[in-house]
Amino acid sequence: MGKLIDIARAFLKSKSAKAQAFYDREEELRTKLTELEAQKSKIYAEYDPSKPFDPKKIDAIDAQIDEINKELAVLTVSMQSVSDYDPDELIKHIEAVKTEAADVIAEKQKAEAAARQAILDAKKALLKAQAEHFRIVRDTNDYKADINDILQELKKPIDDEIAKLRRQLQQVDREIYEQVGAGTAPLTAKRSNQAVIDRLYEQKNDVARKIYKLEAQVTKFEVIIPPLSNYRDANGKTIYFVHAVEQQQAAENGVS
Repeated sequence: MGKLIDIARAFLKSKSAKAQAFYDREEELRTKLTELEAQKSKIYAEYDPSKPFDPKKIDAIDAQIDEINKELAVLTVSMQSVSDYDPDELIKHIEAVKTEAADVIAEKQKAEAAARQAILDAKKALLKAQAEHFRIVRDTNDYKADINDILQELKKPIDDEIAKLRRQLQQVDREIYEQVGAGTAPLTAKRSNQAVIDRLYEQKNDVARKIYKLEAQVTKFEVIIPPLSNYRDANGKTIYFVHAVEQQQAAENGVS
């Protein structure tokens, strides 16, 4: 709070000198009244019918009580026309508080406008970054599609070559099958056509290696960039988007 506001608070805790005099006198009279009532009660308590009774003591106490009650009655009526605070002083404090509050509020309004502009700038920056991410992903996917289109055209001759090699592989397998069934194998000697079979297996392995090498070249080109909505925290909330709950928590608790 401002200095003038603190002064006004202190002023409200005080009362005008005249009003305070009324409160002080009322307290004094009521204290005296309580004391007199106590004295009167003591006389009643100590009364002994076997001893002479002096009514003057009670008359004196009653007279004082009557005087006090009369003054309290006057005081009560008079207090209604007395203000707790001096109106001129109140007006002075009101004007001072309003002036100081206007200055403070003006500064806070400037700060609020600056904070609001910062929010707008941050929002624009976030949207710009999100748009840039979307553009990059789109361009990447378009590029991938173009690459795969080119690769599809380039691999057609390779597919033809692979098909030709597979036919050769089948032919070699048939020849191996025929040679295995045609040759003889004495107990103490090699097969008569073993050299031919070995050569055919070498040829088969060579063709298989060529097929494997070519097939490795015709695989589809893949690039995977997850969309922003795929990035989530442990609670399933998307990380790269600002949600209403996040805004509320940040406003109430700050940003951790």
